[in-house]
This record gives sequence, C-alpha cells and structure tokens, in this order.
Amino acid sequence: MEQYRQEHFGHAVMPQATHDEQAMEDHFLAMRAWTNRNMDPLDRRLLDEVIVPGIEKKTGTKPTSSAQVRQALEAHPLHQYWLTLSLTYQDRIWQALDGAIDRQYDELAGKVKAQVAEPKGSLRLNPELEIPRYIAAFDHHRMPGSYVVDTAQDDFRAGALYDRFASTYLRNLNGGWKNDGRGHSLASHVQDFYPDFKPKRILDLGCSVGHSTVAIAQAFPDAEIFALDVGAPMLRYGHARAESMGVPIHFSQQDAEHTDFADGSFDLVCSSAVMHETSAKGMRQIFKECHRLLRDGGVMCHVDVPPRHEHLSLWDQMRCDFESHYNNEPFMTSLARIDWHKVAVDAGFAGDTVLVGYRKGTSYLKPDREDFFTEGHPQGQAMIGSWYACSAMK
Repeated sequence: MEQYRQEHFGHAVMPQATHDEQAMEDHFLAMRAWTNRNMDPLDRRLLDEVIVPGIEKKTGTKPTSSAQVRQALEAHPLHQYWLTLSLTYQDRIWQALDGAIDRQYDELAGKVKAQVAEPKGSLRLNPELEIPRYIAAFDHHRMPGSYVVDTAQDDFRAGALYDRFASTYLRNLNGGWKNDGRGHSLASHVQDFYPDFKPKRILDLGCSVGHSTVAIAQAFPDAEIFALDVGAPMLRYGHARAESMGVPIHFSQQDAEHTDFADGSFDLVCSSAVMHETSAKGMRQIFKECHRLLRDGGVMCHVDVPPRHEHLSLWDQMRCDFESHYNNEPFMTSLARIDWHKVAVDAGFAGDTVLVGYRKGTSYLKPDREDFFTEGHPQGQAMIGSWYACSAMK
C-alpha cells in the first residue's frame, strides 16, 4: 500500500491531503481554470478593443508596450475583477495547503528524519549565510514565508509547502507530481547540443527542493550531483525527498552568486527557473560564477520562464508584468527584456558557443534539436509548452 501511495500520490515525504482538503484544492484549481478559460479572453478583448483604441484616440499614437496601457487597464472594473480572481485562487490554494501541512507536520517530521538517517547524499547548512535581498524581501509566488523562513528547529515547512503547491498548481503541466519537466528539458538540451559531453560533476544552482536536480541526476547517472540554495527549510526537505527517491545529491546552503567551490570544479553548471527570481545584477554575477566554476570544455545551461517582450502580444506583455506587479516575481519583467547572449559573453563565454532560444518542454528525456527555436514557438505562442534556454561552453 505504501509503495502504491508513493507511485500515485508522491514520494515518502510528500504532504498528503484528506478528502476535504483535496476538495478545497480542486475547488480553487477549478476557479483558476475557469478564470483562464473565460476571463482571460474577455480581458484580452477589453485591452485590444476598448483600452488600446481609447488611448490611440486620446494621444494619436497606438500603444506598443504594456507600460503604456497599464494605468487605463487597471482602472477598468472588468480588469479589476480579473485581478481579484487571479490573486484569490492562488492565495487560497496556499492557505489550504498550509493548513494540511499543519495537520500532519509531526508525522512529516518523522518521515523526513527517517529518510536521512542513512543518507547516500549529504546536506551542508550555513546559518550565517547572508540571504540576497532579492530573495529575502519577498514572499515569492505569494508563498507565505517564501523559501527561507524557519518556523521551528530543523524546519522543512517551506520545502513541503512548495513541493505540494508545485505538483498541485502545475498539475500534469510540468512532469506531474514530480514537477520535474524543467529538469528533463534542461537535460535534453544538454544531450542534444552536446552529444559527446559526459559530465562527471554537476552543480544545480537555486535547486529549491530538487525537482529539476533529481531529473538531471537521472539523466546523467554516472555523475556526482551537487545542488545549492539559500533556503535552509527547502534544503532539509529536498535532501529527504531525494533520499526517499534513492537519488544521492550533495545539498549545500549557498548564494549562487558567490559559492565556496574551487575554480574549475564542475563539468556542468545549471539552473532552472532561477533567473526570473534574481535581480539583473545578480543574474550577471551568477553567469560569471558559472564561468569560474566550469573546467575548460565544461557547459553552462539555464532554463527559465519563456516570455520575451519582443515576441509577445500587448496582453501577453501585461500578463507577464502581472507576475512582477502582483505575484511577487519582481524581476520577471526585466528578465523578459535582458539580452541573455550578451550576459553570457560579458561573463567570459565565447559568443559563438552561446545558444539562446526557446526549448520545447518535455517530461522525459527526448533529445530533438527540432524542439529548439531561436524566435519562439512556431505558432508564435512563445509562452505555451516551452522554456527559455541559454547554454554555452567554456
């Protein structure tokens, strides 16, 4: 029965839901689906058919940037209703999951402890680590306490909450309950464009609870896997999670901008969905750190959220900006405008080795160079079913 539960409802330390808790999750997921299906098209029409013509009539110029329409759009009751729904279902999902973790916290603590009793991997924490402000100052995704807040000794709550939310909110969209689609997409990108590359030491930056790290470890079974994050509760949980899945990973609490590993320590340095939560200055320093950490011939690879303002409609630009203004993803908008190729070159990578474009998402290893688009999704829907990828060789 325990094996069946883990196969169908998660690993050994995944928080579980009662019937009523699951019904509450499903209710607000249904609200999300209803909003996406019914309100998003109306809000898009509001922008295209009311707001834009109104601004054009008033100024004589048709707006081309979301910044030019935001004030007028947010003054309209229909858009205010869309905003309210979008924030309500997300906050209520967090609330429901948090209550479920409260109910089973002691039981989960016992499971976490049991999983790391005889570890194959390791965990190294640094209580003195200075958390970057771009992490410490926000509850990312509106997640209570974000990644770094400890609520008890040896706390793992943030990791458990994030793991359960990710598998719930992105249900069947990013690899199912494992939430490992980004990791598989990253590994596929590396195997596709660097087919003879056989990394022996891999570092995953900003690993959170190891969703992508485990997938990368499975893709490169002969490699020694290291992972770091600034959040101690994320790492405690991630360590137990990896152990419960039989994957040895060496976790450490570090800032990706300045790690304590020696020069040339790794063959592959990577990250998934980290840069959009990092300041522009921090991103540039992380790329420089990647260059320092790689041996000659080593590979850097990052995958992140796909919006690029130059490829988006006006409403999709606004939808991207929504994440920055209201969903506590403050750097999403700036990332959508950053020249990743230039950042990589400025960090020391030769320009002709840098690949930047959209990588079609996959929940399994499927190397296929036709899945990589430098100008976005072939139907022009750059945000759907893809990740933005940047890789380079030192």
